Amino acid sequence: MKKLSVVAVAVCAFVGSAFAAWDYFPPKEAGKGQARLNFEYGIEDKISNIGIAVKGRYSIIEGLEAALSLPIPLSSSYDGTSAEGYAGLSIPAIGVRYWLPMGLGFYLDFGLPVDTRYDKDDLSKVGYEPTMSLGVGAQFSTKFTEELSLGSQLGLNVPFAGSDSKYADGMGLVIGAELDYSVGSLTPFLGAEASLGLTKPKFDGEEIPNSEADPFGIDVWVGAAYSINDMFGVDLSAKFGFSDKYKTLPTFDPVTFAVIEGESYIPITIGFNFDFNF
Repeated sequence: MKKLSVVAVAVCAFVGSAFAAWDYFPPKEAGKGQARLNFEYGIEDKISNIGIAVKGRYSIIEGLEAALSLPIPLSSSYDGTSAEGYAGLSIPAIGVRYWLPMGLGFYLDFGLPVDTRYDKDDLSKVGYEPTMSLGVGAQFSTKFTEELSLGSQLGLNVPFAGSDSKYADGMGLVIGAELDYSVGSLTPFLGAEASLGLTKPKFDGEEIPNSEADPFGIDVWVGAAYSINDMFGVDLSAKFGFSDKYKTLPTFDPVTFAVIEGESYIPITIGFNFDFNF
């Protein structure tokens, strides 16, 4: 296939890549952990992305968990045309969670400003500067029955400015919940996460004129997890995004000289996880 610069390709969301908080549910028992290989295929209008992530978590003491995420985008294409220089390590994340016995927990995540593809003198490989981000919030989980469980989260995302670009996205609020229903080794799940921008993007510490905070959006996902045995497990899910920001670029009518608003679309991400418990 033909190739084009990554600069010309919009970036699809890479689920789980920007945060290390594992999920909405309590950590494992003290001294136990989990390694995960994550595979994702995302479609956003005419853009399709493929990526993997290597993740791990470990409960240091009862209720205290440390986690690591290493996202590796592999390929991206626009309308069937592949992008050059897309593969590489992008925005690894570290995080900690602490849960109280009452089912209430707190998390702190750091997205690290690392992208092996970025070169400030050659933006043909990747057209944006990797920046640090902070995620902080609270989680709550409870069991309605032996089979049905609820996990939830309220958090704040705080991006920082890049040292080269001086640009920083606005802060955002996230509220999410997931229902899991265990039937033997199979656990179907359904979840949703709403997000809302709280502040406008900034350049060199000042709000950018005529800019707006991110509009309200909600992601909905459905899937199922299967425990092969005590050591291995897999899960498969589909995630759908709904927001006013998911629109194609506006077009210009040369006859009426009118700007035609872009059409809305729904980004879809298919995710597969292979877990190793230890």
